Amino acid sequence: MKLKVPSFINKKNIFKLLINRYFLIGVGFALLLLLGENSFVYYYKLHKQLRQMEEKKEFYVKEMKQDSINIIKLKTDIDAIEKYGREKYMMKKDNEDIYIIR
Repeated sequence: MKLKVPSFINKKNIFKLLINRYFLIGVGFALLLLLGENSFVYYYKLHKQLRQMEEKKEFYVKEMKQDSINIIKLKTDIDAIEKYGREKYMMKKDNEDIYIIR
């Protein structure tokens, strides 16, 4: 039993399509977009990298704001200085013991 092939799909029509200049230009343009120096793949990678850098920038801007607030507190408040020294550098008074619970 032979399968019937539709009339528009035969060797002659496929050959005509392949030598059609508009088809060839379209295929060349598509290949250029996919494989060229400034291809869509390259553009996508750059766009992804840009988004990651913007997220990092937002993170560091928030950190800078928080650090600025902490600096102002440390410059003005003596209790904040004592708290920072105790938490960050494990400083203590002479008559105190420090217990670290994790």
